[in-house]
Amino acid sequence: MKKYDIKTTDEATLRKWYYLMTLGRALDEKTPSYLLQSLGWSFHAPYAGHDGIQLAIGQVFTKGEDFLFPYYRDMLTALSAGMSVEELILNGISKATDPGSGGRHMSNHFAKPEWHIENVSSATGTHDLHAAGVARAMVYYGHRGVAITSHGESASSEGFVYEAVNGASLERLPVIFVWQDNGYGISVPKDEQTANRKVADNFSGFKNLKIIHCNGKDVFDSMNAMTEAREFAIANRTPVIVHANCVRIGSHSNSDKHTLYRDENELTYVKDADPLMKFRRMLLRYKRLSEEDLQKIEAEAKKELSAANRKALAAPDPDPKSIFDFVLPEPYEPKKYPDGTHKEVEGEKAFMVTAINETLKSEFRRNPDTFIWGQDVANKEKGGVFNVTKGMQQEFGDARVFSAPIAEDYIVGTANGMCRFDPKIHVVIEGAEFADYFWPAVEQYVECTHEYWRSNGKFVPNITLRLASGGYIGGGLYHSQNIEGALTTLPGARIVCPSFADDAAGFVQVCVRGDSLYLLNRKLCTIQ
Repeated sequence: MKKYDIKTTDEATLRKWYYLMTLGRALDEKTPSYLLQSLGWSFHAPYAGHDGIQLAIGQVFTKGEDFLFPYYRDMLTALSAGMSVEELILNGISKATDPGSGGRHMSNHFAKPEWHIENVSSATGTHDLHAAGVARAMVYYGHRGVAITSHGESASSEGFVYEAVNGASLERLPVIFVWQDNGYGISVPKDEQTANRKVADNFSGFKNLKIIHCNGKDVFDSMNAMTEAREFAIANRTPVIVHANCVRIGSHSNSDKHTLYRDENELTYVKDADPLMKFRRMLLRYKRLSEEDLQKIEAEAKKELSAANRKALAAPDPDPKSIFDFVLPEPYEPKKYPDGTHKEVEGEKAFMVTAINETLKSEFRRNPDTFIWGQDVANKEKGGVFNVTKGMQQEFGDARVFSAPIAEDYIVGTANGMCRFDPKIHVVIEGAEFADYFWPAVEQYVECTHEYWRSNGKFVPNITLRLASGGYIGGGLYHSQNIEGALTTLPGARIVCPSFADDAAGFVQVCVRGDSLYLLNRKLCTIQ
């Protein structure tokens, strides 16, 4: 039996939904005026036509239990989840009081980190990996909740979306992947992008994965689908895809002109399919609300938008001098060698891999909320390509030490996500067996380097990324590259390159204890 329908849903709930939908649409239609007045909102992706599913995502999101990763079209999602219309405007016009980024992030990137409405980038689908990482932490710590990640259907063609769904299915993680299918990736129609008309069907063979199709234009079908998805994910600790059929009434964004690639018949169809107008007609047809009721709600929404607009315009702008703030957190301060100089001149010689292995074990004993994963790291006898993790799984268990798929984006992206669950979590990752193989994960590396600045200092992924580089093995182009120079061009990470065993041990300790992103690049050519 469906939980929601037009006949039985209580009147107070119907009023709330209609108010949220009306308020959201009013803001959606108003946003181009900010750009025209040179007030900001340089990028706006209208959500009109996605109203049903976005209302449902926000209504199902449970503050204090769930994590929500909305994408740039999720204006109504954020509003329905509890963000105020003023907070949405503060982001759009880049005010210092924007709760997600302090005016640093581009417009239409709505977030409220203290509620776990997460700050995501514009690269659609990348946050699916972060959601999977959060869900991994939920399972490990016995937390009741789900990670909800949302984007358009076209993003499902991205490799990192596949990696996220595959990994979540493999690990049995409570992630809800919501794909809002409006038929277009900017101007490219769906049939030129994906093998199946319903893109979720591309993933139909995955075990431990439930797929729910719904009409994203219909409030009740969307609410029932999202409610079912959340209940199923929590009960079974497995992922769910909600594939919502929507329409895009307007252009992709304010830089797009959809009349160049859509004919009059299509434009008429999408306008007639307007979910807000459909919901309004249903309320009247079934006599759940009167015309007078609806007009009163519309007037109240207009009044709230006007008041929020005045307050947001009066909010302070970011101080230009703050642009260099929150690039990197303060470094970990060593106590034994505060100037970085070793005083001892005597000591036993050790291989670098031995020093790293022993120091990792020591740090894992010190902090039980430390984890490591990567390619080939958890074979109990082998301990990775270079034996760096040998003996660790035996001592710390397969929930803290485990091998990842050969999916570099997944390795780095889920580390980013897991750190979001609790700042006490520190993650060490083998980003690739060799530094040369790290290139597929660079997109997620970029995500990690930007987080602290983009969130205005509210979040930094506590990640130590370990790579092996150098030429001693004679591996040519794919085993002996030194890529650290390229990686240093991206601000937001500390990169260290130890050449001796004692340096390596010290760097591992500093990196694992520090609250920052570290790249520990082990030089294979100078092992001692």
